[in-house]
Amino acid sequence: MIVPMSYDGRSGIANTSGGTQIGFATNTLREATYLRGTLARPVLFREALAALYHVVISDYQYHPKDRTAFKAWLAEQDRLFLANLGIKSQKIREQLEKLEASKAVLDQKRTARLKPFHNARRAFFEFLYEEQYELELLLDPVITVHPDEVSFEAFSRDESAYARLSAPFDQFAKVDGFECGTTNIDFSPRLHSELEKIRSYRQTSFNIEPSGLSVSVGANATHKEKKIDLPDSWVRGFHQVQSTMTLGLTRTTLEPADLFNICKFLKRNKTKKSPRALRYEFTPGQRTRVVLEPWNHVIELGAASKFEGPKPTSIRTWGRNRLLILERLLPQCQKVDVYLAGSGLPSIYVLHLGGLTFTLALSGWTDNDWTGDANFDLLSQRLNANAAELQTAYTTMKTVKHANDATLSTKTGLGIEKCRSALSYLCRAGRAMFDLSANVYRHRELFNMPFSATEAVMLAKNIEAEANPHEKAAREIVKADNIRIIARRPVSTGYKLSGSAKGADGVRQRPLLHVDHEGKILDASCGCAMYTKQKLTQGPCEHMLALRLVHMSQLEKEDGNG
Repeated sequence: MIVPMSYDGRSGIANTSGGTQIGFATNTLREATYLRGTLARPVLFREALAALYHVVISDYQYHPKDRTAFKAWLAEQDRLFLANLGIKSQKIREQLEKLEASKAVLDQKRTARLKPFHNARRAFFEFLYEEQYELELLLDPVITVHPDEVSFEAFSRDESAYARLSAPFDQFAKVDGFECGTTNIDFSPRLHSELEKIRSYRQTSFNIEPSGLSVSVGANATHKEKKIDLPDSWVRGFHQVQSTMTLGLTRTTLEPADLFNICKFLKRNKTKKSPRALRYEFTPGQRTRVVLEPWNHVIELGAASKFEGPKPTSIRTWGRNRLLILERLLPQCQKVDVYLAGSGLPSIYVLHLGGLTFTLALSGWTDNDWTGDANFDLLSQRLNANAAELQTAYTTMKTVKHANDATLSTKTGLGIEKCRSALSYLCRAGRAMFDLSANVYRHRELFNMPFSATEAVMLAKNIEAEANPHEKAAREIVKADNIRIIARRPVSTGYKLSGSAKGADGVRQRPLLHVDHEGKILDASCGCAMYTKQKLTQGPCEHMLALRLVHMSQLEKEDGNG
């Protein structure tokens, strides 16, 4: 998918007699979104945007070293060795050594003579690299102006980390005006270096303009166009993040010092031994413990981490070095809420920065990025929604801008389960998002294309056509009436379900589910080969999905919409 972006000018900072002005150049091909205000705490905003930039450029996947220079040196040594093998005369050997010494002197003089040329060439390629890196490899962050806040969203370069920075309007000394909507902003390396110049003693204006850059930045104020070959996986990544956030997650709270101690230990200790996991150990009524493997170094978290769950739990997470991205925010942080989906599954860190909120969602491990084979949307997949229901939910969402599922259910006239189903589809289409820190759904348009009734119909038809094979198999199990609910026991946290499901292979399995009152999966297991080998790291099996589908159908009937 080709996504055109056009900017009138470039994002930048201008220092004037009245203070510092931050100007963000927006994509002029998107809806007219703008915000004009004055920051109350400019240094805090500087640090948060710097952390967002470090997420955008981060790449923690393994890349082999470039050994081109070493191989060239090795080839030269082989050449010299072979040349010396044929020299029998000591006199000829001495002459050759003199010639080699003379050649070395000439090489030094040539290097000195060509040094200005090499410096100019290096500067040229550095400029080219920066420009091409920005144009081809960096996706400009998505910025959304809501009625109560402005937010920035972005993925890391390796697509294993998602970051969202939200700045409520009460963090502005004043807001001169705004227009709700979603657009892209030009977030270049040059802007990042200029943001570092923000100081607390200068009044800082914050401007997002529909026509692009609103302040003069000298030679940098030029028209800029970008055309990004944006794969469909980018949209999939956003949807996987939203789906994970709506799951039944294990939550704990870290103090900033706890996260600092984790980062400090990781920086001082390196290992190539396995397992290289960050293990959270939960014991009812006690503080949470973090164990860094393979050293088994234990860090007992603060009093706020006291676990209130019913039974002891241990959750391993991988790709822990990505937490170093948050290190810069720790001096400004008040607390960190951690949400864990399970061992080998994503983890989400929400940093509360005294008004600003920074969310970092990490995939199960670095190589298993958000756009890969993980199917966390299946864990949150709900009932089918028809075109009329999707259109109603979208129209309401666009009007209210943000609300929780209960409020949206009332406003749309849809039952709570049907409303959640429609919201799940809107998130999948890039028309909405789930704000984990505020526990609300927000209107957010990833693309500048109208959402019509026809599109809603096509979406409803394509959901099943493009479904994951396990989801298709689950629907076939339900359609063939090969699923039975053996037990459906209400508990304080929701429902515990056991069932009997027969797949296409003719083998009957016994899936077990623990879901909360909203249908979010808290725990799941099955005796099939997929679960035995992968657990939930690649999403649920068809037997779990079939059991969940019949449970959701029962909830819909109890909701008065059956």
